[in-house]
Amino acid sequence: MYNYLTWLLTPGQDTLPTALKLLLTLTALAAMALLAARRHTAPPLVLSIGLPWLTVPPLLLMTVSLGQPLFAYRYLLFCLPALPLLLAAAATLIRWPHQLLFALLLAVPMTVSHLAIRQQDSRPWDTTAVITTLRSHATPGDGVLFSGGRCDLIASTHPDVFAHLPDLSTTETAAERGSLDNLPADRELLSQRLARAPRVWQITCQHLSSGARQDSARTVAAQQQTLAHAGLAPVYHRSARGLEITLYQR
Repeated sequence: MYNYLTWLLTPGQDTLPTALKLLLTLTALAAMALLAARRHTAPPLVLSIGLPWLTVPPLLLMTVSLGQPLFAYRYLLFCLPALPLLLAAAATLIRWPHQLLFALLLAVPMTVSHLAIRQQDSRPWDTTAVITTLRSHATPGDGVLFSGGRCDLIASTHPDVFAHLPDLSTTETAAERGSLDNLPADRELLSQRLARAPRVWQITCQHLSSGARQDSARTVAAQQQTLAHAGLAPVYHRSARGLEITLYQR
């Protein structure tokens, strides 16, 4: 419940110091307790809709997850409006000076979180490092190999940079497939493409879960083996937050 409430109120779990996260959670819990204690004077429609909306979906998801692990916060995004609705209802049950204090107790941690998550160093991967490196060092005819879960999303955010840098690791894009993920090239196709590429940039994303990180490591190892077989060797390397950038050349 602690993480659930802070997740609903803030855009990121890691953007708040523990003290502010605790303050935010206690304030929300106090508001819920006030609503329960004064339920006869609280707006009945808000309670009848808001409380089940906030509590039933996560409880059901947790129950199902006891048999098969399915719990993920993204499945509870539709619960997001329920908590502000209930907090607003709680604010109507207290007097004006206390309403101001209540608003401050919520606003201060949420403001800190929203400001922190918009800083460049709050991101799990430093895509700026990729863009600046390619703009400075890439030449027309270079190829790109993406390694790691959806690392190729970087290309979609800066099409101008990647316009002349073909993605050698993809057979069919997500847009062409009508799905969320690109279709990766098999080893034979990748070998054929590498045989014609004078230089290749391998971009490895490391901001991954443990399972995805293992898959990424296998992909990186297979790509490096194919690169070596094609006569390409590393000549440049740069490490950034959540990323590794390596240039291979004949």
